[in-house]
Amino acid sequence: MRIFALAPLLALATFVFAHPETEDHPATAEELIARNTDIEARNVAARKCAPQVAEFEAQRLQKRAKLMKRQQTGTFTAPIPRTTSITNNSCVLHPETIEGPYYIRNEFIRSDVRETQPGVALVLDVGVIDSRTCRPYPNAFVEIWAANATGAYGGYVGPQGTPTRIKDDTWLRGGLFTNAQGIVELTTIYPGYYTGRTTHIHAMVHGGNWQSRANGTFVSGSGTVNHIGQFFFDEAWNDRVFATHPYTTNRVPRTYNNRDFIMQQAGPGAVAKLSYLNGNSVTEGVFGYITVVVNGGSNYRIQNNNALR
Repeated sequence: MRIFALAPLLALATFVFAHPETEDHPATAEELIARNTDIEARNVAARKCAPQVAEFEAQRLQKRAKLMKRQQTGTFTAPIPRTTSITNNSCVLHPETIEGPYYIRNEFIRSDVRETQPGVALVLDVGVIDSRTCRPYPNAFVEIWAANATGAYGGYVGPQGTPTRIKDDTWLRGGLFTNAQGIVELTTIYPGYYTGRTTHIHAMVHGGNWQSRANGTFVSGSGTVNHIGQFFFDEAWNDRVFATHPYTTNRVPRTYNNRDFIMQQAGPGAVAKLSYLNGNSVTEGVFGYITVVVNGGSNYRIQNNNALR
């Protein structure tokens, strides 16, 4: 039996779900006013957490640097990223964006969502901060889903951008819980792109009294949905990845970041910071980290009712 606990949509975020996932749908005057008001309120709430977020990121990078140093070989030349501060653009709540048409409920609880999908390995270090306390958010379920190297979503049949029905595919979907330090590491592939969208990864953060099943799946909507957003990537990294196989087989015209209205709405706070994973080439994999500052008291409504498990 499927259990769905859908809470009312927060009034200040109604614009998030108003439009389909297209490139150039114009916002109404009312939506623009609501959006600007929401952004300012969210920024004010998050600025007080800036020192804590900076320390949070510095500790994570230091841990990663030590791990990379232990794994060094004589041919390892990639720079180890280090920082002790964050930019002003990072001192905001991670922007809410539209859920999109490709969500499927009740996916598997796991750290590696690749299955047999080919592409550049992408290890994501996701840190979650609760803006109410400015402290790491433990035991939050961080869920991701994304297109594969050629722009297709697992679990859906139909042309890119227009799913017609669902099927029982689970690749590039799933998530895991943050640890006591509010951090989760997820392994996927660097996503491709499809008609009208730049490359991105969808993300959802669940808190509260969530439920799981004996078959290893998470019950979507069983707790609170504190965040629905998307992660983006710098075009320089997109260029490097898309020059490799199988990304080169994608014949769909590419949409760049500056032409993706969702990415432009989300802003630089939604861009993951990347480095080479184990060498100096994307073919060896990419490591990315991003801090998601959420309001642990919020509860967004999941729009898509598609569920296979």
